[in-house]
Amino acid sequence: MPTWIFTATSRTGQPVNPITNAPTESITVYDQADLDRRIAAAESDPRDLAVDVQRIA
Repeated sequence: MPTWIFTATSRTGQPVNPITNAPTESITVYDQADLDRRIAAAESDPRDLAVDVQRIA
């Protein structure tokens, strides 16, 4: 099963991580459908997110 690191960074500087208020957040994604949902959500996010996806397995 493929695994990815999904990183989202706010180009506007707004917090992406609600706990640390950091403008960047990375998570591990284990499912293609979940990855697709996250990419689609990032495209319409008002924080103007830059997304980086790295395949790790």
